[in-house]
Amino acid sequence: MNAPISIHRYSLVSRSALNSRSERVEHHGALIRVGEEGYGYGCIHPWPELGDLELEQTLKCLMRGETTPLIRQALHCAQHDAEARRAGVSLFEGVEVPVSHATVKLDVESFSEAKAAGFTTVKIKPGKDLTAESERIRSLAGAFPGFRWRLDFNHTRSLAEVEDFLQCLGDEIRPKIDFMEDAWGEGEKPEGCLLGVPLAVDRGVDTNVGGFPVVVVKPARDDVDSILQRADSDGTKVMITSYMDHPLGQSYAAWQAGVAKRKYPSVVDTCGLVTHGLFEPDAFIECLGKPSPRFKPASGTGLGFDDLLEELEWTPLA
Repeated sequence: MNAPISIHRYSLVSRSALNSRSERVEHHGALIRVGEEGYGYGCIHPWPELGDLELEQTLKCLMRGETTPLIRQALHCAQHDAEARRAGVSLFEGVEVPVSHATVKLDVESFSEAKAAGFTTVKIKPGKDLTAESERIRSLAGAFPGFRWRLDFNHTRSLAEVEDFLQCLGDEIRPKIDFMEDAWGEGEKPEGCLLGVPLAVDRGVDTNVGGFPVVVVKPARDDVDSILQRADSDGTKVMITSYMDHPLGQSYAAWQAGVAKRKYPSVVDTCGLVTHGLFEPDAFIECLGKPSPRFKPASGTGLGFDDLLEELEWTPLA
């Protein structure tokens, strides 16, 4: 892309640690603005804990015209966003975004809030103390029997440890688990299920479609359409999520999920698009409203946030 690019660095502060591999609560990224007029916007939000280049390294790649998965998808986002803004329409016009799970902590308050907001599926990130976590899960499953569960281990535990954990949960809880994400150690080669619970993968998804019953697709880094085509032919379920990034990036994921659900209604499962509530509020986050199962786009053209984006300080990429 030869159009000029400007950037705006941002920081988000999460209410707690968002990844079992890290305790940090401050998260840095950059919005990009592409074009000389009729701008399009995208989001670059690296997670070095999960293998991404650091932000400054990524921006240097962008400046040199090099491509990484995050750069490719941010530019793809900006292209679609620009087309809609020039047409004066929202990208969400005529698009129905699928419902999402709630990402919660293992405490009564988080589960009560999720239930009150109307969520029926919850996602948790165990892995630090499996014995204590299994006890809390059993307690919460008894107090909130209507929830479906999703567990994301981020490759922090071995298959044997996760299997022991599942045994501790018992026969009543295991059938309520939709899937377990990255529930094995680095270098291990799992089968499709563990004690009857489906396994899901969210890295190297393009090469793992068909190898797992569920793949987790993140439009911030993945080519959604090519993965969906293969998933449709292989009978794989796809769960589309945000990258726990800026509300603009979150909105891009939600739009991609809506388009995907329209094309492949039997493939796209309940998503993970409603993540803005994980962060301390700011003007962009407030545009998305109170978290609920149904993502609510910001008003405006393209991906929205028109006035807020215009008010930001933009620096030419150099």
